[in-house]
Amino acid sequence: MSAMLRWLTLLAVLFGCGMPAHAADVRLGERPALPVLTMLDGKTIDPARLRGKVVVLSYFSSDCPFCMHEAPKLQKLYRENSGQLLVIGVNIEYKAADQRQRASEWIKKYGWQFPVTTDYQALERVLGKRKGLPVNYIFDKQGVLKRVDIGEIFDEDFDDIASFARRE
Repeated sequence: MSAMLRWLTLLAVLFGCGMPAHAADVRLGERPALPVLTMLDGKTIDPARLRGKVVVLSYFSSDCPFCMHEAPKLQKLYRENSGQLLVIGVNIEYKAADQRQRASEWIKKYGWQFPVTTDYQALERVLGKRKGLPVNYIFDKQGVLKRVDIGEIFDEDFDDIASFARRE
């Protein structure tokens, strides 16, 4: 292995670099028992209702610059593929007293039309601690974890997720 390739591999491991990885507690190919999630509007999403659609759980924080770059791309992914997939935004700022306000302002700022939850801790108990931010978990129509992207992902990654949803 060349010195350059070793260096790039080390950087990818240290910084996520948008490369697929798996969470500590759940592995690719597994079907975790996701919890019922309460959205900001008070509605709940029962994981049983998610079967039949590709699901993207997208963790974000209102002060994360990489999340800001992804936010419009997530809305575009949802808008153009809502028949095949569901995006659920997951705000991780559970220690902030104004978490709900921050998440609501984020939704308004980026025009998100998909559901957003603040139930990060419930998801963390199932999926494990996140290794960076943003984090995107992609599940197939049967609820099997197919992909985890840690760190900012780019247009071609969103295109891959859309293609996966259309194939499923």
